[in-house]
Amino acid sequence: MRHKTKALLVSLWILTCDVHAQSFATNQKAARFVSQVVMNDFHTAQAGGGYVFSYDSQETEASLSARLDRWLSGTEPQAIVMEPAEKQALFGFYWAASMMPANSPCFRDIADPSCGKELSKWMARELDDDPRFIRAYESAKEPLGLPPIERNAH
Repeated sequence: MRHKTKALLVSLWILTCDVHAQSFATNQKAARFVSQVVMNDFHTAQAGGGYVFSYDSQETEASLSARLDRWLSGTEPQAIVMEPAEKQALFGFYWAASMMPANSPCFRDIADPSCGKELSKWMARELDDDPRFIRAYESAKEPLGLPPIERNAH
């Protein structure tokens, strides 16, 4: 019994070390997808329509794009100034895009209805606390300045 307990503890320790050893590395396709989402939202806001994310009144497309690139690089967590929930939502889009196959319609046209279906599938997994999402979020929390994750009660 003692050997089984030791083996279990060693296994858990290795797993814990593995999770902490993972570091954030930007997925370029996912980053481009998030940029498209934000730019579409920004253009809607500029046109006076409804929008999701907060923007500085002096923001331009070029400045927003540059700040978003710096933020998604994981080297400047405060490059974008948004509410914690907004950053969390951006990461949700990022993670969903990172899970999509390379030939996803989302990488061709985010307005494509097929993209909406695929995006919804991955966002549902995020909301259901998919372990891959949790691991990715935890590894990106510090580099992207994300708030602590609130896990869903099942």
